[in-house]
Amino acid sequence: MSLSNSRNVIALAFVTWAMLTTGIASAADKGVQATFDQPMAAVHKAAVDALAVIGCTIKKEDPAYIEGKRDRKIGVFVGSGGETVSVTLSDATAGKVGVDIRTARTFVGGAGQKNWDQPVLDEITKQLSTPAPAN
Repeated sequence: MSLSNSRNVIALAFVTWAMLTTGIASAADKGVQATFDQPMAAVHKAAVDALAVIGCTIKKEDPAYIEGKRDRKIGVFVGSGGETVSVTLSDATAGKVGVDIRTARTFVGGAGQKNWDQPVLDEITKQLSTPAPAN
């Protein structure tokens, strides 16, 4: 292969890579949203518990925001884990709490990573529907 052909192949590979990564990186996760008729403290606790259930370590925790990161695992072909899952809480109308859940996946582990939005929402719903244990 001549030097100019090698440069053309490298340039084409770079342009293709740039187009793919730009498309992947700019794809927005719309997340899942829900509203709960529960106190903010109860929804916050349920969100923290839900992140723990899916294997997240809590990295940030404010009254209206929780962020967890899943540990990376090595697989046969590609690693999994490494996702960052965020839960944003907001006051909704009439004492209700709005929840916005989003999963951020990394470019490197994207093939082996999962979107955790719905499983976290399902777990929060489960936590809030379970009656508190009697003393």
